[in-house]
Amino acid sequence: MQFFTPEILSNPYTAFAQWRAETPIWQDSETGAWILSRHEDVRAVLKNSEAFSSKAMGGDAGPLPLLADDPPRHTQLRGIVNKAFTSSRLKLIEADIDRIAAELVQGIESGSSIDVVKALTTPLPVAVIAQMMGIPRERGDDFKRWSDALTGTLAGASMAEREVEIGEMYGYFQSLMDERRAGQGEDLISAVVQAEFEGERLEDAEAVGFCMLLLIAGNETTTNLLGNLLNVLADQPKLYEQLVASPELIDRAIEETLRFDGPVQFLRRRLTGDAEFHGQKLTAGEVVHVIMGSANRDAEVYERPDEFLLTRDKNHHHTFGFGIHFCIGAPLARLEAKIALQHLLKRFPVMRRGSGHNERVPSHLLRGFHHLSLCFEQNPSQ
Repeated sequence: MQFFTPEILSNPYTAFAQWRAETPIWQDSETGAWILSRHEDVRAVLKNSEAFSSKAMGGDAGPLPLLADDPPRHTQLRGIVNKAFTSSRLKLIEADIDRIAAELVQGIESGSSIDVVKALTTPLPVAVIAQMMGIPRERGDDFKRWSDALTGTLAGASMAEREVEIGEMYGYFQSLMDERRAGQGEDLISAVVQAEFEGERLEDAEAVGFCMLLLIAGNETTTNLLGNLLNVLADQPKLYEQLVASPELIDRAIEETLRFDGPVQFLRRRLTGDAEFHGQKLTAGEVVHVIMGSANRDAEVYERPDEFLLTRDKNHHHTFGFGIHFCIGAPLARLEAKIALQHLLKRFPVMRRGSGHNERVPSHLLRGFHHLSLCFEQNPSQ
């Protein structure tokens, strides 16, 4: 069996259901990683950072701070970004998010097919994270391209082409280090380069890595969350109508999207010691893939798991991880998706599929859209 196949990329949930029922643990013949798909197993791995190390998250672009760190270093580094994404800081930027979202939604023409990824779900989070980092919004296309290269979702790009983009991204952030170290800015980059651990500041390479991580956390999650949500609503227009009539249900719609079709599908962990799952013995050094996208549809935990329900009360999905590695961008993604949806629902009482083509992100790790064609209407009777 193989995990990284085109079939699983296009429709993972049928395969996930079969794995949960028949093979709750199996070994990917291509990578040698063990695949865990049941809710209880995914949760057990994610909450035990001592037994299951995050160092396996180092990818093609090399390990990024936090993502591939374990305690105690992870604990120290997390302190920086926890300050960056506090509720009070998000409250300060909420008005800016609202202004940017309103401007983008105003730019959508009623009754015309649009690529909502290009019109809204990409430019909104890119503009917001650019402002938070104190970098020009005009470079949004660069930020998105660099982010896609780093995550492996840059359409049609070879590894060599991705490395060029990642090198350009590294060079850009490197060029900002001296200026931000010397200043007294309130932006995220200044917060990173001026932070001290035991009397020492981060070296440039680690600070640049942090900037790269923040750029990803600040835009990929929101883009994919919002695209997946709008895709579900396009399939179920009654739900869209329900949200127009009852916008107080937006938070539930966001959480149900995170469970039903989440923007992050799995995480890698490396065993620090021996372990056993369902009678299968695993040894130290081996890698496991914990499939949150599968855990979130486990019938042992969720009633009617393959249905999108705004009535779901308890929705403890694991899309943003669990424990010490809970996604740093989660509060920002939720806030941006909520504000964007509020503006769409208020301006356009009707939404339907557009006439353009749809294209999923070419990634097993991240699930979202490169292109999503939709049509929004202000007054459908005209």
